[in-house]
Amino acid sequence: MTRRSHYKKKKMGALGALVVFLLVLAGAGYYWLRPFDPSVLAESSVLQAKDFEADVREVVSPRKSIKAYLLEDRHNPIISVRFIFEGAGYAGDGDGEEGIANLAAALLSEGAGDWDAQAFKEELENLAIGLNFAAEKDDFGGSLLTTKENAPKAFELLKAALTQPHFSAEDTERVKQQLAEALKRQSEQPENVLALAFAEELYGKHPYGRNPLGKANDIASVDEAALRRFMHNRLSRQNLIVGIAGDMDAEEAGRFLDDVFGVLPANGRTNFVRDAEISFDGGERQIVRKTGQNIIIMAWPGVARNDEDFYPLFVANHIMGGSGLNSRLSQKIREEKGLTYGVYSYLSLNDKSPLLIASFSSTPEKYAQAKEIFMREWRKFQKEGATAEELKKAKDYLIASYNLRFVSISNIAEILAAMQKYNLGLDFLQKRNDYVRQVDLQQVNRAAAEYFDADKRRSAVIGDF
Repeated sequence: MTRRSHYKKKKMGALGALVVFLLVLAGAGYYWLRPFDPSVLAESSVLQAKDFEADVREVVSPRKSIKAYLLEDRHNPIISVRFIFEGAGYAGDGDGEEGIANLAAALLSEGAGDWDAQAFKEELENLAIGLNFAAEKDDFGGSLLTTKENAPKAFELLKAALTQPHFSAEDTERVKQQLAEALKRQSEQPENVLALAFAEELYGKHPYGRNPLGKANDIASVDEAALRRFMHNRLSRQNLIVGIAGDMDAEEAGRFLDDVFGVLPANGRTNFVRDAEISFDGGERQIVRKTGQNIIIMAWPGVARNDEDFYPLFVANHIMGGSGLNSRLSQKIREEKGLTYGVYSYLSLNDKSPLLIASFSSTPEKYAQAKEIFMREWRKFQKEGATAEELKKAKDYLIASYNLRFVSISNIAEILAAMQKYNLGLDFLQKRNDYVRQVDLQQVNRAAAEYFDADKRRSAVIGDF
């Protein structure tokens, strides 16, 4: 099979967001769509005819030869940095240490270098510096946002966090207690219970099936030596990816890379995570619980980000469930029948298990009807595919809305890192909309026929049956 490079997006956050985010399956986010009609934007947007024009440069640092993608923008005195350590996510936590990646991420801003936990946070707050770390399924990383004026201090704080974290007994115990409390609270929300059950249903004993927060006993037993081994082995220049956007030129970027990341170990050691083996046999796990809403989440085989089928499936999914109120599923289940507040589908692009995921919620008395319509529409889409009009609207929206990603300098840095992770090339920003334009109806309908097999799924549901 021939392959072509494309682009995909992920999210990150700090400990507060971590507790919420990591209860989510697939790293892509288990969220409920707010009502939104994307066609209004696409039909009237001046962005329809525009493509991204700014050039991306590859920078190589002078001393350590650290590479990064840089998009220089002098319009505002702001710098955003996104960095990823590939393969260092929580799926790679060793036996007896499940949760160590999350614990380390939470502790990196709890005191480092010359600053204790309180002083570190005060420096960030007083200088309006945003610094976050998080462990996702596959990768470990973080982001930095600072003004140009405060960049030297921001870089100093980032370097200290990565190379001189305190991991003090007091701070470590406090964060451990926070994580222990979060583990206890997981059972309070049906969405959390469902996400954990769904991960177990899909992955079994594969690392993707773990509780993203880790195991209580493992977290409790992690000591300072284990945390420092984690940092040395899994955060190295060997698996580092950096994206930089904003008020910084190539020479400044080179110095920054050497000064901040150049002191990391040249090579590390991450634990191997095998591809997930999932039986898409139509099985469904039911969790009986008195709830106001029954919630179901379903998964089908998907494609990797650089697979030749990615864009046809990306467009097909947008038509079926990814376009908010205008999607087929939303029109049939929400708008026409009023059976749900939200129904959606999306592509989950974890390294070891790409999936097509769909979900909706409904009151117990309406759930059976909503599910019947969902399955009927899913089968119809597989059999008949999309119409030419649906394809045009989908492509218009996906092209017009893409430039909105560049409103935020942080989004740009994140895209630059993703471009490297997925080998998209320096000119991806200019080519992305062409990838969408080139998708034709035959490709979309072939993707619908191959990937929207209603019976080739795995699902879990929680509610009052």
